[in-house]
Amino acid sequence: MDGKAFKVFPPSKMFLIMKLFVLIICLSSFAAIPASSYSQDTKLSLRVANTSIKQVLTEIEENSEFYFVYNNNLVNVERKISLDVNKWKISKILDAIFENDEVVFSLMDRQIIISPKNMAGVKNAMQNTVAGVVVDEFDGPLPGVSVMVKGTSKGAVTDFDGKYTITASSGETLVFSYLGMKTQEVTVGGSSTVNINMEPDAMGLEEFVVVGYGVSKKSDLTGAVVSADIERLSEIPNVSVLQALQGTVAGLNVGAVDAAGEDPTISIRGQNSLSSGAAANQPLIVVDGIIYRGNLVDLNKADIESVDILKDASSAAIYGSQAANGVMLITTKKGKVIGKPVINYTASYTVQTPTSNALEPMESAELKDFLDDAYPGQDVQSLLNTQEMRDGYANDYNNGMWDIITGDGYINNHNISVRGRSEDFGYFFSGGFTDVKGFIINDTFKKINYRMNLDAKINDWLSVGTEAFVTTSDYSGASPRSDLSLLVMPWTPLYEEDGSPRQILQNTWTNPLLDLETLDNDKRLNLFANIHADVKLPIDGLNYRVNFSQNYRTTNHDSFDPNGANFTGYGYKNSSINYNWTLDNILTYTKSFNNIHNINATLVYGVEEITTSFTNANAQNFTNDILGYNALESGDPTLNVINTGKEGEQSLYTMGRLQYGFDNKYLLTGTIRRDGFSGFGTNEKIGVFPSIAAGWVVSEENFMDSTDNWLNYLKFRGSYGSTGRRAVGRYDTQATVTSTVAGNFGYVFGDGLTPTQTQNIESLANNNLGWETTTGLNVGVDFAFLNSRLRGNVEYYDNSTKDILYAIQIPYITGFTTINTNIGEVANHGLEVSLTGQIVKSPDFKWETSFSFSRNRNEIVSILGADDDGDGIEDDLVANRLFIGEPTGVVFDYEIIGMWQEADEEADVIPNGFFPGTYKIADLDESGDYSATFDKKILGYTDPDYRFGIANTFTYKQFSLYTFINSIQGGKDYYYGTDALIFGATNTQNERYISQNVFKGGWDYWTPDNPDARFRGLEGPGTYEPNRYLQRNFVRIQDVSLSYTLDKDILKKTGFSNLKLFVSGKNLATFTKWRGWDPETGQGYTQGTPLLANYTVGLNVEF
Repeated sequence: MDGKAFKVFPPSKMFLIMKLFVLIICLSSFAAIPASSYSQDTKLSLRVANTSIKQVLTEIEENSEFYFVYNNNLVNVERKISLDVNKWKISKILDAIFENDEVVFSLMDRQIIISPKNMAGVKNAMQNTVAGVVVDEFDGPLPGVSVMVKGTSKGAVTDFDGKYTITASSGETLVFSYLGMKTQEVTVGGSSTVNINMEPDAMGLEEFVVVGYGVSKKSDLTGAVVSADIERLSEIPNVSVLQALQGTVAGLNVGAVDAAGEDPTISIRGQNSLSSGAAANQPLIVVDGIIYRGNLVDLNKADIESVDILKDASSAAIYGSQAANGVMLITTKKGKVIGKPVINYTASYTVQTPTSNALEPMESAELKDFLDDAYPGQDVQSLLNTQEMRDGYANDYNNGMWDIITGDGYINNHNISVRGRSEDFGYFFSGGFTDVKGFIINDTFKKINYRMNLDAKINDWLSVGTEAFVTTSDYSGASPRSDLSLLVMPWTPLYEEDGSPRQILQNTWTNPLLDLETLDNDKRLNLFANIHADVKLPIDGLNYRVNFSQNYRTTNHDSFDPNGANFTGYGYKNSSINYNWTLDNILTYTKSFNNIHNINATLVYGVEEITTSFTNANAQNFTNDILGYNALESGDPTLNVINTGKEGEQSLYTMGRLQYGFDNKYLLTGTIRRDGFSGFGTNEKIGVFPSIAAGWVVSEENFMDSTDNWLNYLKFRGSYGSTGRRAVGRYDTQATVTSTVAGNFGYVFGDGLTPTQTQNIESLANNNLGWETTTGLNVGVDFAFLNSRLRGNVEYYDNSTKDILYAIQIPYITGFTTINTNIGEVANHGLEVSLTGQIVKSPDFKWETSFSFSRNRNEIVSILGADDDGDGIEDDLVANRLFIGEPTGVVFDYEIIGMWQEADEEADVIPNGFFPGTYKIADLDESGDYSATFDKKILGYTDPDYRFGIANTFTYKQFSLYTFINSIQGGKDYYYGTDALIFGATNTQNERYISQNVFKGGWDYWTPDNPDARFRGLEGPGTYEPNRYLQRNFVRIQDVSLSYTLDKDILKKTGFSNLKLFVSGKNLATFTKWRGWDPETGQGYTQGTPLLANYTVGLNVEF
């Protein structure tokens, strides 16, 4: 059986589906458009000459629904002005009217309060307690709204009923902010009551996004910057925050996790380099403004406030030489403006089970049926290659190997935090515990983490703070090899009569169960701390910040295998210390002139130093193994090995960025960064990476006024810039020397003498090794329609990477095999689409859906520049599967065009080296012979044609249901199928025998009665054996989460401020023809682990 099939849509139909998706949202939105904000949407025309301000305000009131509140004694409304405006928003008109006056005004939809800016003379007399209620667009109370006195640290947060109380002076401004709502400002007057009706900010234009060395309003962005949706981070069972982002962000690719506590591989917008390893495509990770070198699994996902991703060269250029693969910015939680400390506790328990058993080995009865079918009319028992297997076959013995080494896993997770703020001090403390058991026995991971984030206002010009965490991790335990366990026949005894594991199985393999006797202790520590100070300089808008961070990481891995080194015992003690520190000096200038010209300038000067030291000691052939790795001296002294080392590297960088906005319509950003890195050659230590970007908010233009009823926002963006990659070893540019240990592989002087320790040059120097540079163009459009009920963006990018860091082969006569150098060029381009729609929005029921789509393809433009065959076209590097004009990930092999049948043998048309049941391959050069040189071709590409994801959130009163569907379409990968697992061989009597088990999905093989099988016959491969490649198309129900939040009336009785119960599932169903572990990662039969389904129950309590 091929499993569940899913219809795969070609790209042309995929775009049609996207159009239908947009149409459905549009039609649904027309039925539920609420009244828009009057003050935000109304535009007025006004023409007055030498008229008092009082008369002008009266005329505005007569021609609109606005009305003004002010004190004649405090605001000069008798001054005369002249004004001629056409279709201006009220805020802009008031800016023009009071351009020369020290007044402020606050808009509350139709009510406008005007008051003096400087109320110093009357503040004390008018200071009072202000209270009120904050509600949403449906007049429902909004708890958790931040209420701040502008320019101070005084603040409050609304309670269950949306109520707040705060002390403020008359003339001061209250700022009301809430995620997803438009920020509102109200000036305190004589009234002690201020009620607010918050309005949705569907585009999030008022939200601030982390852009590196600072923040920026979303409305001011000119590059490809996206904020990941991590709202349900605590409900979905992921140990690492990276797993939670899988499929949710267009252009972000997240790989597999094969072991407990492991970080998945990630890449942004595909592959820019010729190297295909994880490190070659890994984006730069920045945590709380500091480049982070540790494992992301060490970060507690419950501590994360936001994840922002810089995808284009312009946005990422601020990090210069390390940003060619994009940048991921992670910001952790800080103290919030609240009246009392808030304690939050989350607990969850997850059960993990494999999503498929197709690659499990067959058990005794099933394998008997399989072999009877595979060898009709033969005595299968006699074909087994050991007597013990033949005995087990006769007695229906089943060793249960797979059940011994595997089992359901779990994730046990607990997090608690305390968060609060006084007027001048904010704090966030947290602690977490995670316990993971993987699918394979002894695959375990435990971690304990603590975090402390503090910030304090020392005085009006100085603030200080720190972000620090410590994580202790335990990876101890040795797991047996799952791939070898798949091959062991079920009739083979695994244990001796005394119950101890047998050493050798089937005359060939070391018993995988012996790995369970290994004493393995793997402990790690990660300590991170960043301290910073912010200074307001005497010049208005000019600020200085200094960051000093340190990251100290240790690993101590001790292991002793009593069955290692040919059963004489093998042990080691390995320890390493990784330490890096960073010092950043950041100068920023932010200023707005007449509310039209907005400037944000940033200068950075920084230095980073990284050191690594290690000590590795191992021994074998133990005379006494009682103390194991704690007595390595018990090993054979002639075989003991000790390695120690220490390495270091330094970076020095400067960066300048200027952001300019004119009238909230025209945006310009320019960045230049200069990097120095000690790891590069003498002639190439410095790299310069500039970028420029521009944006045009078309919807703010007067000629767009007629579209206000359906088009809310439209911005075009474009950027061009360069970034770098410095993926070289610390000493790759230098000639390195290695020593040969005496008594092992030392050099012998003379005949029969004792080997002597020697030193020799291990690698060649290359003083011209320099930066790999990626230059990229990005164009994008952001939009919002139908009162922002439908919103999204479209991005197109085109990158070119040159001077690629690559190890090329050199003639053996040099004494070396390769040398690192800069070669070639790779082009990389793609399209990304993100859409979000509010299908239904009512007081009790809401339905929001989002859609992401990405398509990426790269192309090798140049490799070595050689043309050895003289045809005028640059040569391919076939041995490395690199072809000019093709992507970096190609499937290059013989083309399977069928299966040789018995009728072909009877007709004598089967070439030499083939027989019935072997693959028929194409003779591309029509020579009648087959060779790897002339008969292999490009069969496809490993990268998918496109990816898409669909998320839906349904909210009904206190219930919320979230679903996410993830899919890739296209892309081939090698499939290690039945044809590779079962093969024939001969014994001493020249008879066929059977020695390997088969996995449960391996029934569809060739026989004379099954000529159209998926895999070749079991008689063995032909002389020319092609690999089997299959499409990895799939659609997966990846995440489902159902939560219930207790009603506020019930919560009041419990003493909790919030209590949420949730159940969730991950990887619940996958529709695919792929028969391996996971189609997303292309794992067939490998040493990886099955894709695991997760079932979680949990709760979140706040009080």
